[in-house]
Amino acid sequence: DGPLVQRVFVPQDDTQIEFTAHFRLGLDAHPQATYLAFPLDIAPAQARIDLGGQAMEPGKEQLPGSCMDYYTVQNWVDFSNDYVGMTVATPDNPLVQLGDFHFGRHQQEVALARPMLLGWLTNNYWETNFRAHQPGLITARYVLRPHKGAFDEGAAHDFGRSVVHSSPLFQQMGEPAETRTLPAAGTLLHLPDGPVQTLHVKAAADGDGLIVRLLNASDAAQEAAVGSALFAITGAQTCDLLEQDGDDLPVEDGRVAVTIPARRMAVLRIRGAIDL
Repeated sequence: DGPLVQRVFVPQDDTQIEFTAHFRLGLDAHPQATYLAFPLDIAPAQARIDLGGQAMEPGKEQLPGSCMDYYTVQNWVDFSNDYVGMTVATPDNPLVQLGDFHFGRHQQEVALARPMLLGWLTNNYWETNFRAHQPGLITARYVLRPHKGAFDEGAAHDFGRSVVHSSPLFQQMGEPAETRTLPAAGTLLHLPDGPVQTLHVKAAADGDGLIVRLLNASDAAQEAAVGSALFAITGAQTCDLLEQDGDDLPVEDGRVAVTIPARRMAVLRIRGAIDL
C-alpha cells in the first residue's frame, strides 16, 4: 500500500552484496503474501539450509511427510555445485521457499526446478487467532556471498553469524566496567577454526569463569582447542547446557582441548583471569 524502496550495497573491499527492502502493509484482509526473489546462475545446484546450526539438504535429510514446501532457516541458505556457489544470509527474515512458489502443494520431494531463493517476507494464509491484516513498515535484509569450489559448511556458518552480529557491541550504562585499562585491540581467547563453530563465549551465570559453547558442524569427530590470550586459562571443566559442571579438563601451556563427536555440541567452563 506504499512505495517499495530497494537498496543494493556492494562494498569496495569485500565480495558480498547486501540487499534491503522497505515497504508498508495496509489494512487489506484478502489472502496475500510478499516475496523477494533471488534467481541464481548456478547449474546444476544443490540447496542446503542452516537448520539448528547444521547444514541440511532439503528433501534428502527429512522425514517422510515433513514440510517440503517452505523452510524456516537459522542464518543462511546455500546453492552450489562442485565448482561455484552462493551463500545467502537471512538475518531478519527466516522463511524461504526454494526453486519456485510451493506453498500449499504438500510436496513429497524436493526437486529444484531452478536455483532460485524466494525470501518469504509476509503472508496472512495461516488459520490462527490473530487478525488477517497487520499493517506497518516491513523491512527485509539479505546478504549474498559467492564462493568458488564446493560447499564449505564451516565458511557458511561463519558468514551467516558475521551478518547476524554485524552491529557493533554496546555496553549498557548499568553494567560494571573493567577497572583496568584494556588494550585498544586484542584477542580474549584463541578459539577453534574449521568445522568446529564457536556459538557463545559468555560470563558464567554464577560468576565462576567463562562459558564457551562449541559445535562440531561436520560428520567426523574433531578435536577443538581453546587457548589463552588476554584471558589466561588456569582451569577448565566440561559442563552441560545449564552450566552444571562435569569432568575436569587438563590445561597445558594455557590451552585446553576437547574431542567433540560428529554433529555434537561441547560446553566448557574456562577459569582464569585477564592477563595485562
